[in-house]
Amino acid sequence: MRVTKTVPETLLFTIVALAAPLWAQGTAPNEAQPTIRTTTSEVLLDVVVRDKHGRQAKTLKSGDVEIYEDGVRQQVLSFRPVASREVQHQKTASEAKPVPAAARSLRTVNPICIVFHNLDSVTRVRAIEIVQEFLKGDLRPEDYVGLFVLDDRLKPVHPFTNNRAELLQAVQNVFSGHSVDLTSASEAVLSANPTEVAVTVTVDRTTGTSSVALKISGGEITSTAVVGADVSNGIGANNLRGDKVREKGDFGYIAGMRETDKVITMINELGTLPGRKTVLLVTTGLLTTGDPERFQSILANANRLGVTVYALDARGLDERFASGQPGNVAMGRVSSVSRTQGLVDSGLSAMREKSRQGDNMQDAVRTSDVQASLRALSDGTGGFMIANTGEFRKPFQRIVEDLESHYEVSYRPSSDSYDGHFRRIEVKLARADLHPESRAGYFAVPYLGGSPAVAPFEMAALTVLNRRPLPHAFDFRTEAFQFGSDGANSRGALVFSVPLANLTATPQPDNTTHLLHVSLLALVRDAKGQIVDKYSQDSPYDIPAANLPGARANSVTYTHPVCLPPGRYTVETAVLDREGRTASTSLTEFESPEPSQGVALSSVILVDRVEPASGPVEVSDPFVFGKERAVPSLTTNLTPEAKPYVYFVVYPDKSSAEKPKLQVEFLAAGHLLARQTAELPPPDANGAIPMVVGAAVRPGNCQLRMTAVQGNRSATQSVNYVIAAK
Repeated sequence: MRVTKTVPETLLFTIVALAAPLWAQGTAPNEAQPTIRTTTSEVLLDVVVRDKHGRQAKTLKSGDVEIYEDGVRQQVLSFRPVASREVQHQKTASEAKPVPAAARSLRTVNPICIVFHNLDSVTRVRAIEIVQEFLKGDLRPEDYVGLFVLDDRLKPVHPFTNNRAELLQAVQNVFSGHSVDLTSASEAVLSANPTEVAVTVTVDRTTGTSSVALKISGGEITSTAVVGADVSNGIGANNLRGDKVREKGDFGYIAGMRETDKVITMINELGTLPGRKTVLLVTTGLLTTGDPERFQSILANANRLGVTVYALDARGLDERFASGQPGNVAMGRVSSVSRTQGLVDSGLSAMREKSRQGDNMQDAVRTSDVQASLRALSDGTGGFMIANTGEFRKPFQRIVEDLESHYEVSYRPSSDSYDGHFRRIEVKLARADLHPESRAGYFAVPYLGGSPAVAPFEMAALTVLNRRPLPHAFDFRTEAFQFGSDGANSRGALVFSVPLANLTATPQPDNTTHLLHVSLLALVRDAKGQIVDKYSQDSPYDIPAANLPGARANSVTYTHPVCLPPGRYTVETAVLDREGRTASTSLTEFESPEPSQGVALSSVILVDRVEPASGPVEVSDPFVFGKERAVPSLTTNLTPEAKPYVYFVVYPDKSSAEKPKLQVEFLAAGHLLARQTAELPPPDANGAIPMVVGAAVRPGNCQLRMTAVQGNRSATQSVNYVIAAK
């Protein structure tokens, strides 16, 4: 139905009646409403206990452990060890029978960090195949895998996820866009270790011919440095080797410092992650300084931060990468120098080589087994090394078993407040030589909608909401609107509007698109601070480069229906700009009114557009009518060219025989400029009449006031907006 009337001042209102199903008034079942459980829940806490060497302790008893929550000791109901086989059994059982919502399960978060290190173009291919085999194993939902490359710094190349298909694809491209370290790839060739090359040219004047003699002091060139590779013995190649070996001899300690610095950086950065940090270090060896105190400090720091390293030598059984060959060549160099100790007429270069024979011996020891430091790093942090094998299934299964073996502690929290704040958990042991690892705590959010699962992006948003002061890196808006009642509770909708201009757009590798990524979490609290509803969205947007300027001029809008008892509420919202790594928060108060008697009217809302309701539609979404959806706009400052529309719903009184009417009034700068009244069409099957009205415009402050009239009762709502001057 379309009603058009001539009004004063040439103002025109277009009233469009949308007599289509909206959402049921008074028919929603009570069990669908968000509720807070009043019964006290139990907490199931996973605890891993390690000794000072990083190994798991498996002989603890119930009396050895104490649990504290926010500094208050809790009553431990049970304490028992859980082996990997039982974990698999629990997993199968939980798939058949979900865990009751009354039990809050704080399973250990297992970040599995796959770190690629010191790989050349050949071993990279092998490393990718090995990692793919690992990812095809039996990983649990708690196991989040991230991909990294360890060069001068730890470079994340794929975020943590438990999506196995996504990880398998990401591993294929793990080295895309990263330069190949040719120096590291040539390390085996440079282990030939000549010290100085002397070239003597002899000319025979009688015959007119010449000959070239090559003399190498302090070591010998070996063609076994790389088995199967051609090693040139030409003068230029030998001189190049001489320069490289002098450089290596002078800077070998610095190289060891650099490699161990990489490991220190890796441990420090990954140590900030929650839970047990498992590092699968896929490498071809690790060079160290040979300083035992420095290495022990690395192990102590890793154990303090809960980082366990499983080193995997990607060379496997390939003879081309025999780990002892560099050291064998270095030891041959030392032996060669030793044979010249009795010579008196040694040259300057030979004397120089003899003077640093001790350094050469240390270098030989450091390079005699490039797996030694990897083995020490693994054993010292509670892991183990995988090397000299082409079969990885069993060692990978051992890693999974280590991840799954733990103690399970159950206790009943002394606090029954669910306000979204972080409850810190502390595990204390009777033995001082043992170190417990568990969840640092949990966010006191009730189970709403029947699902206890908390997504990783929600955890990040909850962390933001627990910061003080609350961060505000950019602007966004949150508004609450009212839409009738179900008899006892008032229905409404929360609208969140995030301007895309406030978010970071990251160019993608092909430079044809830009990525924007928004994560949003909103907690609705009652007057006591208890959380009664929750809404969240994680939305990446891949926008073509040509469309980016136009997209950034708009906002992304999210809507969430609510149904709440009468009272005062607060919605606390966190928005994360994932690409810009910034966050912003807001606090918005709103009133859930008492259900009205007689005719009722929803809030009057400016709409950006009306579009087809594609995709999954929430049946209680008040912005959906029939096959269309009204997209609300929270922008009230409009351009002179704007042609605004408003959306609202009229709820006639079913007990009245009078037909409802709608009165529309337009005010500019507080003065009434136009008024018109129209009869409304019959309500839909749910007793509602959704409406879209084209609003009048005039430069300055404008107000559109709607009044639904039925018999001797009426309901009035209005919306204000500003039209800019031309």
